[in-house]
Amino acid sequence: MGLKLFKESNVKPHYFIVQVGAGANGSHFIRSLCQDIATYGVQHTFSYHQVGPFEYTMYVCDADEVEKKNLKNQLFDEEDVGSFKVDALRERYSEHYNVPFSSVPQYVTDLEFFQKLFTFPKENKRIIPVLIGMVDNNRSRQLMDEFFHSNYLDDLIYIDAGVEGVYVVPGKEERQYSQLEKQIAANSGFSGQIVVGYKRNGQVFLPPVGRVFEDILTDEETAFPGQSCGEAIINNPQRCATNKFAAQIANNIMNTLFHTNEIGIHAVDFNAKMCGANPTYVSKDIQREYNALIQK
Repeated sequence: MGLKLFKESNVKPHYFIVQVGAGANGSHFIRSLCQDIATYGVQHTFSYHQVGPFEYTMYVCDADEVEKKNLKNQLFDEEDVGSFKVDALRERYSEHYNVPFSSVPQYVTDLEFFQKLFTFPKENKRIIPVLIGMVDNNRSRQLMDEFFHSNYLDDLIYIDAGVEGVYVVPGKEERQYSQLEKQIAANSGFSGQIVVGYKRNGQVFLPPVGRVFEDILTDEETAFPGQSCGEAIINNPQRCATNKFAAQIANNIMNTLFHTNEIGIHAVDFNAKMCGANPTYVSKDIQREYNALIQK
């Protein structure tokens, strides 16, 4: 049981999805999301679906270009080097799964750009805006938190994926590490979290990632994109598994939206090395408060 997006069971939702970031987490996420959408398009008459088929609009935003260092941990190949990541992903997976989406080869660095992306008839209550954060910097998360709490949208689902960085000793090359430092580095980079923020009619029921991990909002050393996390993968490939784990959990949350129009999870902490995940479910108190609102 969770937060049902509609009190009626016969509503055909339109998911308006904006994904920010198409790198280590984002490339794995968009491939699986396209596959999920294609699967529902084929199987929408199967009786085990609790709701009817859905519609969608999707944008994927990132100004990064594919570099050779990205080929090991992100879903690109040699032919993509020099291309925008979003264009390469669209050409490959949109066409393969017959799931059209728009690639936006730009960084999102201000609220006006978010407002431009989330342009749709506000009076259409079937439209469910979904913001997907697949970024590796807190400055982008700060902006997404600001957009989430702005008055531009009364309703918004904001899913953020974050992974632990591989341990690095400043000023040292890996061959210069002490035995303890090598051990710490070898065991780092496996953990991460997915956080679902949700507001309805302007009321926040599930705080987004910046309010769950408040150090995100106080991080003054962070900057907008321009630096890739790919270099960490070269020396410690375990992190690629962490990226894929993060993407899969985020996909599972989207799949629940598609399957039942429902949010049942607020956050998931995970560790790829231990193959484990610890979900925080939506509490019964929040469910009662939410149900009282949508029944009005």
